Amino acid sequence: MGGAYLAAEFSGRQPATVALDVGLSAIRIIGLLLVLFWTQELIAREVERRTVFSALAYPAPRSAYLLGRYLGLLLLTAAAVVLLGLLLLGTVHVVAGGYAQAQMVHLGKELWLTLLYNFLDLAVVAAFAVFVTSLSTTPLLPFALGLAFAVAGRSLGPALEFLLGNTDAAKQIAGTYQPILDAVRWILPDLSRLDIRPLTLYGQWPGSEAMLWPAVMALGYLAILLAAAVLIFNRREFA
Repeated sequence: MGGAYLAAEFSGRQPATVALDVGLSAIRIIGLLLVLFWTQELIAREVERRTVFSALAYPAPRSAYLLGRYLGLLLLTAAAVVLLGLLLLGTVHVVAGGYAQAQMVHLGKELWLTLLYNFLDLAVVAAFAVFVTSLSTTPLLPFALGLAFAVAGRSLGPALEFLLGNTDAAKQIAGTYQPILDAVRWILPDLSRLDIRPLTLYGQWPGSEAMLWPAVMALGYLAILLAAAVLIFNRREFA
């Protein structure tokens, strides 16, 4: 939030917009690191230290342990997103300071809907980290692969948009990289579609399909990852 406030000082005409944009980017980055850290501590560390045995000794299916940890992780993530959203809201009000911009930002339901889609982004990353944890023997692997997954998913959409552009640079490299990215689209979710910040920055509401299908994609991918994680965790043998 301090970075968002300082960034706004460099904009003489749109300080609230700059602060809001930088703050949303910071929430996406901080939320990602928190999700990966919490997954590492709540599940991966317990497997490494073998303290998971005490939980699995109870007369409950292993899926209850894994899904319970995931739901706890989602609650922590939701609390973090809400807290950071409130801090960002306060920062933007301080930055605006009564200054009327030509294009005002939208800090009502538009901001919270943007944060909700950000939460869906983090929920998918958390599901992938839990999936990796279900088969990993080292706590660092879920963090590293989760970070790579998030960066790849968030970069997939912009990379394809660049290759489909009409610039000379895009035409030169499209033949090499576009087939690869087209194949990756069937494996990785396009998390960039969950970044709907123009809604709160400029009041530009996406169409109903642009709102619905990214959410369906995220929930579907999340469900597949959790189902695979439960299947692997149920069959896993702990030494």
